Amino acid sequence: MAIMKRKNVILGMLTVSVFVLIVSIVSLYVQIQISSGTVCGCAIPIPLFIPLIACIGLFIGTLFYYLIFPKFDTPKIDKNVFLQFLSGDERKVFEKILEKKTISQASLVNETNLSKVRVFRILEHFKSKGLIIKRPYGKTNIIELNDELVKLI
Repeated sequence: MAIMKRKNVILGMLTVSVFVLIVSIVSLYVQIQISSGTVCGCAIPIPLFIPLIACIGLFIGTLFYYLIFPKFDTPKIDKNVFLQFLSGDERKVFEKILEKKTISQASLVNETNLSKVRVFRILEHFKSKGLIIKRPYGKTNIIELNDELVKLI
């Protein structure tokens, strides 16, 4: 990984160096044309040099950014590693939520064999930490994982 990053930095610096060289050569060419008095005889008219150089600079800058900066992929967390940070009852409840994706609070009570109060307290703890979203649904609640957490697991 570090070797790849070093290669990208070297390649990026080489690209910027080539751009500076091109700008220098074009500037020298324009200066020679102005000095010799044949400004109108240039292969490319002087007013087009500025947009041309700007386009080349934009291309070089984009290429440099693409090569130097890493791709921002969200790393995935193994759910077993995540579950290690939870206590026994919390783990039980969280595994059911992971398994079902969307589950009612009453179903959690039935499937985990925990008391209503215990499940309620665990869910409130999860909600306070931002792990779940709790929506009212009749006399019970629908429990879903937070979208940010779903992306990570």
